[in-house]
Amino acid sequence: MKVVRGVVVATVALCIASGAYASSIAVKVWNAEIDTAEDPALHVGVAGSLGLSDSIRLSGQILMGTFESVGADDTVQFAGFDIDSSDADLILIYRANIVDVGLGGRYTEWGDRGGDSEDNFKIFGPSVYLGLGNSFGDTPFGWYVGGSYMVKDFGDAYDNDDFDVTYEHYNVEAGLSISAGSLVATVGYRIKEYTDSDIDLTFDGVAGSLGFGF
Repeated sequence: MKVVRGVVVATVALCIASGAYASSIAVKVWNAEIDTAEDPALHVGVAGSLGLSDSIRLSGQILMGTFESVGADDTVQFAGFDIDSSDADLILIYRANIVDVGLGGRYTEWGDRGGDSEDNFKIFGPSVYLGLGNSFGDTPFGWYVGGSYMVKDFGDAYDNDDFDVTYEHYNVEAGLSISAGSLVATVGYRIKEYTDSDIDLTFDGVAGSLGFGF
């Protein structure tokens, strides 16, 4: 399996479980599976948040990986290709007690490589966010769940007049966290599903992060 060829360092990124701090930064991984690929793709990137006030923060994440030999049958647009996948979001979040609500945007890019050709397809648009998270009492352990929905696709992933297909999608992650001083680690499960695609486009798998708050 190929690991991501490069990691883009984001100035702000998403780390739901580090709500005890105004700001945070973390390394994040997501072992994403899809039915049309032979093996999972390990996505690697950064995650964190930038505190703007006691209740408002700017958050986001970027993850990059490669799916190998996508589409073993003839029903998939990119049959037999390797697909470089990048996934990012940027959200302005308001926190009230243990509830987070936010508005922002999501961006996904696929780069398919087959033969001597290489094409890039972009999916982007506005998104809404809802999340919950808290610690288990006075223990260093906590829990989190959060999800966003991209309500409109302005990208060119299927820019063809013969088709009326867009790539709105939801993205949900839930898991547990543990903190030791300023260090925070999380492990959970992440799923992303495109809701208006003519093929099954569901990505899911274990996700984890390791970072610190400041």
